[in-house]
Amino acid sequence: MSTTIESIEYFACGYCINNKKNLFKGVPKGSLHFPAGVFLIKHREHGYILYDTGYAPEIMAKTWKYALYRLPNPIVMTPADSISEQLKKRGISPDAIRYLILSHLHPDHIGQVKAFPKANIILTKTCLQEYRANRFSSLIFKEFLPLDFEKRVITIETYQDNRDFPHLPSYDFFGDQSILMTELSGHSDGQCCLFFPEKRLFLAADVAWGVPLIPLTKRMRLIPRLLQNNIKQYQRSIQVLEHLQQDGIKIIVSHDQKERIERVLR
Repeated sequence: MSTTIESIEYFACGYCINNKKNLFKGVPKGSLHFPAGVFLIKHREHGYILYDTGYAPEIMAKTWKYALYRLPNPIVMTPADSISEQLKKRGISPDAIRYLILSHLHPDHIGQVKAFPKANIILTKTCLQEYRANRFSSLIFKEFLPLDFEKRVITIETYQDNRDFPHLPSYDFFGDQSILMTELSGHSDGQCCLFFPEKRLFLAADVAWGVPLIPLTKRMRLIPRLLQNNIKQYQRSIQVLEHLQQDGIKIIVSHDQKERIERVLR
């Protein structure tokens, strides 16, 4: 049977490290790696779409700003890990990417936006408002974005009920029911998540650190709680993921482990 979404492929574009005990109460020590996940989506008619762009190698620079950002979560990132280099090895040029859907504007999601100068940039209106507010707490490093960023942005702001996804109001991006976009805030205002009806798959960005870690949400320590934009919204968004799971929808979050993501995508 012909499908509109021909493929969804995963790329790990750098990762950060933390200790499980630093994040959650009542758990044993254990190092956790959180990959910066990027998803290459191939649409039958509209070609290649990227969902986020991972880290940029420049995040490893020895500046006070980046050093401070790396302090709580040490980062491992090389030029070879960048999404542009990984696509190049696959024979996919930057110009082949027609759309960049950015879930939100943290450094591990926007690192390589500049590498795709011909792509339309898709962002929720709420997320764009966060960008314009320019608060330090938003952790938006504008130097990773192109000078024509706002000119290239297509904002999503109108969501409707959809029979293929009754759980949340959504936006039918291409008008063909192939990619439904919705917002789940908490970690970041206006965080954009994607549902693929054909695959019963929900890409949930940073709604959680990992799907297997969802049951530990109520044990989150104070500092990780403070790092969320709104902890009450974060907890409500976690509940949405739990309801989706109960309905048999497959869920992937951006920092899931590579092995789990590849297993779900098979």
